[in-house]
Amino acid sequence: MRLSPPAAALPLILAASPAMAGRPVNPFDEPDESELFRTEQELVTVASRYAQTVRQAPSIVTVVSAGDIRRSGFRTLSEVLGSLPGIYISVAKESRDLAWFRGVTSSDNNKILLLIDGVPWYDGVYGHAWIDEYLSLDQVRQVEVIKGPGSALYGTNAFAGVINVVTWDGRSLDGGFVRLKAGSDGRVGASAVFADDITVRGHALSVRAHARVLSADGDGLDTVPRGRRDVQGLDPKRAINGGMRLEFDGLSLAVDLVDYRHTYFVNEQDDVLDVLLNSPDEFALNYRNAFLAASYDVDLGPMGTVRPYLYSQRHDNPGLYGWFSNSAVEGDEAVWQTTLVETAKDSARHGVGVEASLVPAASHAVVTGVGLEAVHVLELEDRYFEDLSHEPSQPSTFSAPPGWITDAFLFGQYTWTASWWLELTAGARLDYHSYFGPFVSPRMGALFVPAESVLIKLLYGRAFRAPTARELLVEVGVDSTGANLFTNGNPGLEPEIIDTIEAELTVNPSRLIELRGAAFVSGIDQEINKSTVPDPVLGSEYYANLGGALAMGTEFEATFTSGAWEVDASYTWTEARDRETGNRIYAFPPHMAHGRIGVRPVEPLSLALLGDAYGVRPRSEWTPDSGLDDGPPYGLLHAAVAVDGIAGGRVTADLSVRNLLDTPTSILIPQEDANAVNSDGTAKYPVDIEGEGRTIQVDVEVRF
Repeated sequence: MRLSPPAAALPLILAASPAMAGRPVNPFDEPDESELFRTEQELVTVASRYAQTVRQAPSIVTVVSAGDIRRSGFRTLSEVLGSLPGIYISVAKESRDLAWFRGVTSSDNNKILLLIDGVPWYDGVYGHAWIDEYLSLDQVRQVEVIKGPGSALYGTNAFAGVINVVTWDGRSLDGGFVRLKAGSDGRVGASAVFADDITVRGHALSVRAHARVLSADGDGLDTVPRGRRDVQGLDPKRAINGGMRLEFDGLSLAVDLVDYRHTYFVNEQDDVLDVLLNSPDEFALNYRNAFLAASYDVDLGPMGTVRPYLYSQRHDNPGLYGWFSNSAVEGDEAVWQTTLVETAKDSARHGVGVEASLVPAASHAVVTGVGLEAVHVLELEDRYFEDLSHEPSQPSTFSAPPGWITDAFLFGQYTWTASWWLELTAGARLDYHSYFGPFVSPRMGALFVPAESVLIKLLYGRAFRAPTARELLVEVGVDSTGANLFTNGNPGLEPEIIDTIEAELTVNPSRLIELRGAAFVSGIDQEINKSTVPDPVLGSEYYANLGGALAMGTEFEATFTSGAWEVDASYTWTEARDRETGNRIYAFPPHMAHGRIGVRPVEPLSLALLGDAYGVRPRSEWTPDSGLDDGPPYGLLHAAVAVDGIAGGRVTADLSVRNLLDTPTSILIPQEDANAVNSDGTAKYPVDIEGEGRTIQVDVEVRF
């Protein structure tokens, strides 16, 4: 759903249109009004750093501004993404939101690349991209989303899509605000954002700082997938965020801190011991993360810029959970059978490189760069403390030795504005990975502007996802029969590959209406899945490159804007199938529709009604033993109220209602559990994950 026409991040696209009012434009002569998408390893500002309307930008790029977020009542990045065509939001049993783009699914959310101000944010063990309460939307100026491959510039994980979260800066905010929020299910929070440009001894200094605290009991499950009760029905989350960025004479320094925790929310709580062992204060998954980024812009005048950069991230993600088994009797005494699990997931990610954006002539633009990224696995182990023991069981049944995973890369892209109606782009990136060696990601595209109101785009791109530390390095134990207790890592894995061809048409029949249609075909190869074919080294279950998938689809979107009214509607059809079995991709709905009606009846008041509709979600083809059916279709309504201009324009008040009608919904259980059966042949996990009911939140913001 395209909600407004702010400056768009066109350089992420293979063919970026400089056509404005039927004439060519030198992008480096245009105002620098937006922070654009960058590559995975570096902060690259590519050929089109200029303000564009959504009509002029390829519609594959969707930009959602802070105002759009407020007026739509979005609370998390996942809610923003879930309103866009072709994106479906699922949830992991660890209570982490997952974004699936165009039929490409992942249980670790590592087939999309998340950037914060152009810097990649994902952990070094699973490659997970956080899109839920881990991030604060209060610091966000706009969210830029691309559907499609991006590895030619961004490297690994830019597989099915790229998301760039652009935060406030001194040019865009010029001051600050404090925001308080309270809502359903024990949700309370407070945040503060400050950004300003000041002059120090004749030099410009830009300062940005933000802080956020959040606590939410959450709307959890009444019945867990096993069919047993969760008497508390909570999904608790706690978050503390803080950060600062300084920019001075071309030098940029940024520091961010995240302290986030949540619990597994699919564990039963039907006795007093279960309740005690699910307390979020003691038993939780924790994320204690720190991010440092630095860069320096060297201005080459009309030739462009050169930017050396580096970043360093620490992802210390410990966890703790436990359970009681049936008690045993030894002699005349009952003996507790307990299991306490300490999970150590500690890694660091480092990146260094140099990139350049050059304009050798007015109609030619070149982007190039070289760099190195390294993942350092510091500690990766699950420790089991059995039956009140003070020492963990040895050896560990889930661990990896400390080690490094490195990736050196070189990329280049050339854009030629052939005429006022045609632009051509071609580029490629070469990665050399320490485990699987070289990989090339090409891209090419053509953009046509046959008339001022018509835009046509043809694109091809290849992308990859490198295997993670979990998939490469983890060594697991075996049970009494010699079978692996968990899925073993495989250091011989190759990267997953996706090739995509896209076409898009945008037409503006009038100043009030925009119509868009797009189609894509993607072929996925070397998918990393679990193999159960016995291997003499890896055992009975391990990660392997198995088969692939084929996905194709279309999108249709219509936008109407007139005075106080804004109306947007979209429909997406996706046909995604596993190549080996021919089955439809598990749980991804082939049919999705979204709509939004916004109106400003009076100037300070904004009202919005949003709707989402999802078709049948495929499952029955994958569950011959358990007999679980496909997921039923469902629809949701949401409402939002935003009031500006209170107290002389310094105060705003917002009300958001998600799932307005309190419609019962569900997320399908993970595919790995769907066909599991009990000894009597019945489904082991017969109940799907209950969706969130109606929730209400009120925000009050004071600006200064």
